[in-house]
Amino acid sequence: MRRICLLKLSLLIFILGIAVQHSVAQQKISGTVVDGVTGKGVPQTSIRVQGTSDGTSCDAFGRFSLTTDAQLPLELVVSAIGYKEMLVGVDTSQKHLHIALENDKNVIDAVEISRRQKYRNRNPAVDIIHQVIKNKRSNRLENQPRLSFQQYDKLQFGLVNPSEQYNKRMGSLRFFFDNVDTLTSPGNKLLTIFMQEQLSDVYSKNDPKAFKKRVKSIKQTDFDDRYVNNHNIQSYLSYLFQDIEIYDENIFLINKLFLSPIANNAPVFYKYYIADTIDTEDGRFIELNFEPRNKTDLLLSGKLRITTDGRFAVQGATLHANKEANLNWVNDITIDLYFRPNSERYMFLVRSHVDIMFGTNRNDAVYGRKTTYNYDYDFSPSFSDDIFKGAPTEVLTTAKDNEKLVHQQRPVQLSPVENRVYANVDSLNNNRTFRTMLVAGYLLAQGFYPAGPVEFGPLEYLYSRNNIEGNRIRLSGRTTLRFSEKVFIEGYLAYGTQDGAVKYFMRPTFSLNGKSVAAFPAHYLQLAVQHDIFDPGRMLGFKKGDSFFQSIRSNRPTKWMDTYAYQFKHLIEFGNHVSLQSSFIHHRRRAIGDLEFISSGDVQQDISNINTNELEFILRWAPKEKFYYRNLTRNTIIEKYPVFNLQYNRGLKGFWSGDYAFDAVRASVSKRFFLNQFGFADMTLSGGKIWGALPYPLLEMPNVFRDEDTRHEIDFSMMRSMEFVADEYIRLAFEHQLEGFILNKIPLIKKLKLREIWGGKMFYGRLSDLNNPYISKDVILFDTDADGNIMTHVFDNKVPYWEGKVGIDNIFRLLRVEYIRRLNYTGLPNVDKDRYRVSLHLNF
Repeated sequence: MRRICLLKLSLLIFILGIAVQHSVAQQKISGTVVDGVTGKGVPQTSIRVQGTSDGTSCDAFGRFSLTTDAQLPLELVVSAIGYKEMLVGVDTSQKHLHIALENDKNVIDAVEISRRQKYRNRNPAVDIIHQVIKNKRSNRLENQPRLSFQQYDKLQFGLVNPSEQYNKRMGSLRFFFDNVDTLTSPGNKLLTIFMQEQLSDVYSKNDPKAFKKRVKSIKQTDFDDRYVNNHNIQSYLSYLFQDIEIYDENIFLINKLFLSPIANNAPVFYKYYIADTIDTEDGRFIELNFEPRNKTDLLLSGKLRITTDGRFAVQGATLHANKEANLNWVNDITIDLYFRPNSERYMFLVRSHVDIMFGTNRNDAVYGRKTTYNYDYDFSPSFSDDIFKGAPTEVLTTAKDNEKLVHQQRPVQLSPVENRVYANVDSLNNNRTFRTMLVAGYLLAQGFYPAGPVEFGPLEYLYSRNNIEGNRIRLSGRTTLRFSEKVFIEGYLAYGTQDGAVKYFMRPTFSLNGKSVAAFPAHYLQLAVQHDIFDPGRMLGFKKGDSFFQSIRSNRPTKWMDTYAYQFKHLIEFGNHVSLQSSFIHHRRRAIGDLEFISSGDVQQDISNINTNELEFILRWAPKEKFYYRNLTRNTIIEKYPVFNLQYNRGLKGFWSGDYAFDAVRASVSKRFFLNQFGFADMTLSGGKIWGALPYPLLEMPNVFRDEDTRHEIDFSMMRSMEFVADEYIRLAFEHQLEGFILNKIPLIKKLKLREIWGGKMFYGRLSDLNNPYISKDVILFDTDADGNIMTHVFDNKVPYWEGKVGIDNIFRLLRVEYIRRLNYTGLPNVDKDRYRVSLHLNF
């Protein structure tokens, strides 16, 4: 016992001795920091001992006191927002320092802001934001001469608080619902359904500007690809959860554009308050709170941490969407960004976290989450400029096969719950109950019934009706990956109860690059043969406008041609999203029903057939395009990037009974314009010219709905079938969705979260004398309807066709109501001047 007491006494004496020695070595320094002009104390001034981590800050009167181990003489670094930084020497003769700071050119008054006071547009917080905006360009990391780093992305999607009834009623699926995360979202249970991890090498340079992200390893949950296109899940979630760049004017998230709190015009839409000053190992920062002036607009609220070293850079940000904002099915959005300084004090992003809770206003139903870590930064890397060739984001062909790299190099390990997600999804794919659920879901969503190597559908094409065939029954289908990923076949057989004729279509596609015909970049050869009835102006295709819903529309076709068509097509896509399609197409068309091909030179002459052979070349450029696909059908994910098409057709007369020689050039461009708080607008512009004497069914008919490229579709809903024709034309479509910008500001109405829509469509075309049946004797006459009225018309000189619309979207979060009006050419026979249209739209 005595030994223990003696040991304690010895330790106490030793510790006291060190403490006395330490206290003798410490220096105590105090003083006051004042404004050099007014003489008033400068609160919250940062005082730091040069070359050490010792420091403090001034109180509300500018007074400070600090203790340091540094030996005298020493230097103090004195800095405050709105003042020039100073170095102050301290020697043994100085007991109390009086430091006068010189105003910087960017003066920020030391005024305390209280949110209980009336907000002023000019306050210290706003002054700081103006400095952040002024210095944005120099603070963007992309302005570094050269830069490279590693990036790890983790994308998750799943259910929030799944009902305990699942465990009781799901039988063999019960195991899946036991794997819930109760830690990362306090108060919630998260059940992850989809998860993807990927590792990437990222490169950038400033002169000239270039960026490259090479995804080298991907690990993700894959559902049975017979029913689920895993690529589309990943593409959609990546589209909703795009990388956050705080220095951009807008933050794009869940298909919405939120104005950044440091955008150039942000002070017009946001209020700012100084909340605190924070000292960390990375330096001293000012914390600003911000909130929208109008909380119903697509704006954010939250906190920013700004550096005090004169750069006015963002060190961290926490952003939230407002519950009052005009959003659907979104209960909460949280964005956390964290930056670290490099040796030159440039802030670089090390971690971003985006968390979204989807559901109704009362309950969360689904969650989405994206976590990104950037690490191993190199600010003076050596790499060849060849690395920037191709698309800005490139997924290496070995990425899926190299999934072990994610496991080896992920900077943060998965939790036990996350680790089990992959195995659980694999088990689901082998579960009979789950497969049955997928079959039912696939039939409802895609309209196809899967049956091993083939699938039958689409369901909406099973039955339709027209005035020639009467009731039309169609059996159609296509092969699946279980048949082959390098050979894809689609086709149908159709029968009309009124005409008693069988129609058919067959189109096989063969890969030429040893990869899937659906994968990007594709390279394939395609053959097609089709015998069916077509409305004038339509081209061959698997979906030719004979679905049930199109057969009941008011402006459905009534004139038909019995057509035999053959096509030989070659398509090659390049990594920069340029594609070239080359085709040879043969058509034999015969008028049926009450359609007649009568010569304009001799009304007694009935032309039996219109036969053509043509070469077709289509050059398409879709920079940075992302898309959803199923087999060969692709739908572009609409972002800010335009899509261009250039097409040339050459008619071959005399070959294979071809009757006509002609040349045709068509071009089109479509683009979405993001208009900040005014929503967004979509515009499509196209035009073309045809040279040669041709019968009008071979010319441009604006009413024909083409689906070759979904980005360039323009559907004139108030135009009758075959109503106009031209051999030189311009099309324009414009639609502006204001996202509630006006209605959000009207009391009471704003609670309904309605959204405004307006737009217009224009077609202007001219018909040359060579193709005008009233002038030329080498073409065919325009046909008439049952009342003897001419159905096809030539445009008046310099008078384009217009139709416009206004509408309200987001009614009950589901419906869109539009009023569509035909603005001119209303005196033509059997035309409707206006129409109301109700459609189902599900939008965030």
